[in-house]
Amino acid sequence: MKKTLLIVGTSIAVALTNVSCTARLVDFTVISTKNVNLGFKKSEGKKVVGKSMGFLGIGVDIKTAIDKALESAGPDYDLLVDGVLKQVAYPFFSGFQVEGIAINSSIKKAEMGEENFKKWCEQHNVIYKSDAESSVTKSK
Repeated sequence: MKKTLLIVGTSIAVALTNVSCTARLVDFTVISTKNVNLGFKKSEGKKVVGKSMGFLGIGVDIKTAIDKALESAGPDYDLLVDGVLKQVAYPFFSGFQVEGIAINSSIKKAEMGEENFKKWCEQHNVIYKSDAESSVTKSK
């Protein structure tokens, strides 16, 4: 009997330790933990905060927090610089909080002109979308 319990207990322990889960946290166009000068005037940006919170963290994701931060700046803002991502947890309630400076990339395009802006994007490895909807591709 003890041998059977030991085998069953060991089998359950092995089965439970071999279980895993993968969750997609965020998709991004540009990300870095290094200081990179993209040539934007941060003083023209808006300081923003976005949150994605839920009961036991169910249904929260980083992308929603980033989107809420950008949307709080206004419809023309499409870049978040000097960003900080925080995981926030309270009893039974958790999620993500994003803080940063929202930038309107169309201002840079207007300053530089269409051709120079395309060159600047290539130099900084920024993916350029030429349609009128957006000058820098945004993940949706």
